[in-house]
Amino acid sequence: MEKREIVLNEVSELYAVATTSMGKWMWRNHTQWVANKAEELAKKYKADVEKVYCAALLHDLGDSRYERGHADFDTWSWNTGKAILKKAGFRKAERDAILEAIRTHSCHPGHLPATIEGEVLATADGMWHLQTNFFPVICYMNRPENTHDYDEWQKWFNGKIERDFNMKIFFDDEKEEVREDYDALMKVFGNVTLDDRT
Repeated sequence: MEKREIVLNEVSELYAVATTSMGKWMWRNHTQWVANKAEELAKKYKADVEKVYCAALLHDLGDSRYERGHADFDTWSWNTGKAILKKAGFRKAERDAILEAIRTHSCHPGHLPATIEGEVLATADGMWHLQTNFFPVICYMNRPENTHDYDEWQKWFNGKIERDFNMKIFFDDEKEEVREDYDALMKVFGNVTLDDRT
């Protein structure tokens, strides 16, 4: 069995028994889409296809076990991902490269991908956010706890849209592919507060 098939099977089993609010939804709607898009982009941009595909399968693994914000979310994700990669037969340097792509895929300031594999993973993830029903679902299911009113939520939401488009998508072709989606989201959600509507 190929390494990627082992990773796919292991991750699939974890999501199959997920009891979290987003676990099974993430597997069906997000993780596999991102993995397939990442594979396509890896081929186009000459990244290591196997590493990128496996990183994409593992990039939100914590959702299969814990709710976002749980104290063990990141540690469990990291350790479980590392164990799956080892079981699949990846050498330590390969595991470290895959885990680094995962660690930087959200593209927060100061934590940008430093490899083509990381850029491909971030791009695939950002494209999914902009080209699917992610934003309505995240609004409905998972409003951040640090938002106490609409204006705080909108500031978070606008920041997420901007980061997905401007920070996470590293390739011009893919940025152009999602530009209309980004523009539409900004037209609907961009910088309009409740006070502006009255």
